[in-house]
Amino acid sequence: MIRRAYLAFLLAAALNAGAQSTPAANYSDMWWNPSESGWGVSITQHAATHQAYAIWYTYDPREPSSTGRYKPLWFVMTGGHWPTPTRLTGTVYVTNGVPFNQAGSNLRLNSVGTFTFDFTSASTATFTYNVSAPANLASTDPAYNLPAMSGTKTIQRQEF
Repeated sequence: MIRRAYLAFLLAAALNAGAQSTPAANYSDMWWNPSESGWGVSITQHAATHQAYAIWYTYDPREPSSTGRYKPLWFVMTGGHWPTPTRLTGTVYVTNGVPFNQAGSNLRLNSVGTFTFDFTSASTATFTYNVSAPANLASTDPAYNLPAMSGTKTIQRQEF
């Protein structure tokens, strides 16, 4: 019985690995839209697993614009996968915790949607996001009261 379960696990892992495409290029970099200063995306690829990690750093739409003090908000995509060589997609999370220089951890992680990156070249892409907070979150949760956001943005590598 254990042998069958192990064999089923190996088969499932092989099928999942087979479903991954090899990325057409190395897209690891900082990405943005130069006509929309103030936000961006960081993408890091893992060559051995063909998975990727992306962070969309932007400003929290829940903060009142009247103060002029916008609070940063980061959306994190871990374990993004490549269904095609030019498409990266994955589940997005909002997290919180303590600063790196403080002891302890109270990390909370909530799935809030998806990201999709469609690369048209090694330096241009379309970024599609669909974000919506789950229901019944505690008011202390980082995704609490997060408005639904969806859209598409043209992005390019940030040149240095």
